[in-house]
Amino acid sequence: MHPRVSLTAKLKGEELVEKMMCSYPGLPVVNDNLEVIGIVSDTDVMSALQQKRTVHEFSAESLMTCGHSDHGACGKPVTVSPDASLEDLVDLFYNNSSSLSVLPVVKNKQLVGIISKKNIIYALAERGMIPEHEMQKRVPK
Repeated sequence: MHPRVSLTAKLKGEELVEKMMCSYPGLPVVNDNLEVIGIVSDTDVMSALQQKRTVHEFSAESLMTCGHSDHGACGKPVTVSPDASLEDLVDLFYNNSSSLSVLPVVKNKQLVGIISKKNIIYALAERGMIPEHEMQKRVPK
């Protein structure tokens, strides 16, 4: 799991794109209480650009989806608890593969981290979760 990295709902264009230049294919969108309200993925940004929207015409709130494969945004984004099993994580990613880029990790309704598909692959390779900074030391650039 990567420590908490997120977008605020009102985050606009250029700042949003700058934050999206991380190693994750998407980031959770949070409200003022750090509660997850959606997810913005690279694909969401690309879709906005394909629709001829400029970075000045979108915000995290306008791009976010909930992570469910059957619709865009709803009041219950896909999240997991810190004690979710590897099997649960794999099932969530697999069953929502067309729309889920990261899994926000939530404890007491607040975002505590994110998990990507790569995190799961690294965990399998390492036979257990290891800190992000340790993973990056082991992955050739």
